[in-house]
Amino acid sequence: MGFFTDKVVLITGAAGTVGRELIRQLIDLNPREIRAIDINESEVFFLDQDFIPLIKKKSTARKSSPIRFLATVGDIRDSYRIEQAFRGVDIVLHAAALKHVILCERSPFEAVQTNIVGVNNVIRAAAENSVERVIFMSSDKAVNPTNVMGTSKLMGERLISTANSIHTGGKTIFSSTRFGNVIGSHGSVAPIFMKQIRNGGPVTLTNRCMTRFFMTVEQSAQLVLTA
Repeated sequence: MGFFTDKVVLITGAAGTVGRELIRQLIDLNPREIRAIDINESEVFFLDQDFIPLIKKKSTARKSSPIRFLATVGDIRDSYRIEQAFRGVDIVLHAAALKHVILCERSPFEAVQTNIVGVNNVIRAAAENSVERVIFMSSDKAVNPTNVMGTSKLMGERLISTANSIHTGGKTIFSSTRFGNVIGSHGSVAPIFMKQIRNGGPVTLTNRCMTRFFMTVEQSAQLVLTA
């Protein structure tokens, strides 16, 4: 995939499961720089610990210059911080979100602040900095949403779609992808089901007729990079 060669790529929510996998796959696609931003200070520290040695090792094996890797703390709710982070960026992969259905139900305005206002901040910063492409990671729960998380993700999708018509004078292309249930992620229901089965049940389902769509972390990251 030569598309990412020599590009500056920024990942929001980079310390999450999918964010980390995106970094891992991007290293093999030869970008000039990977910027990782997340609100979780400890996990941002571990991004440095995990990926800088890996980048150096792969660069030595390829006999090429190391990819510049920059992991920083930042909140997508902070429009000024995001505008700063987007300077000089070619591609934005927007993974930062509140994803736990139950927690979004308990704190709906927090979900609005991150999943809707945060998306709007990303759109504005990308347009102001002439970012080439923005990929927003949504959820299958945005289809006919029945909860706060799904509703906020659907609003995020609408903002992303509308951005293409509002910012017609710029060069930024805004797109969305939808994930199913990502097995092995922090928000996955699969580990909960497995624990319930090991304990002899019951397996708690919202509804016996409900359909769940599963994908691996690797598939999720590949979907984003392909988009």
